[in-house]
Amino acid sequence: MPARQAVQMARNLLLQWRATRKQPQITEQQRNDQLYVQWQPPTEGYVKCNIDAALFGDQQCFGIGMCIRNTQGRFVKALTKWFECYPSPLEVISWLGELGLSMVQIELDCKLVVEGIMDKSNNQSDFGNILSSCRSLLQQFPNFKISFIWRQANFVTHTFSRESRLYASHHVFYLIPSCISSIMLNERI
Repeated sequence: MPARQAVQMARNLLLQWRATRKQPQITEQQRNDQLYVQWQPPTEGYVKCNIDAALFGDQQCFGIGMCIRNTQGRFVKALTKWFECYPSPLEVISWLGELGLSMVQIELDCKLVVEGIMDKSNNQSDFGNILSSCRSLLQQFPNFKISFIWRQANFVTHTFSRESRLYASHHVFYLIPSCISSIMLNERI
């Protein structure tokens, strides 16, 4: 692993550790509430894009999965992609913009990224620069809303991101992929 990549990985782990330490302790009731979290459709007029990333240590690469659904919870489109370096949230925003979507609720289960994008402070790290670029790009799409979601409610893309390395580097799905069809069906029941 190149030194620059190792330093960046160590920095990201430190940021995640610090963010975790800052989080207040959750009560038993809150923990039980998290067990029953499930995916919710977007607000009327919006589509929802759920995102997740996976690290494949054995192959030294990352994969992402993105799934867009409408207000009825129906599949619209999905994308998988894998990278030999860190995936950037810019990939997601750019793809949604290229699709011509104007009203999108973006959900991901990485609280560090969501809080970093929402935070207006000037973080000079590589990670901070990526988040700053995301904020700038999001200004071009005023109706893109980004928020945190618990992994239990993001299970479609959690599963999908792990499947990303089975496809070509960049793969767009126009029909529901078999690896997530049963999960999506169960979420609609």
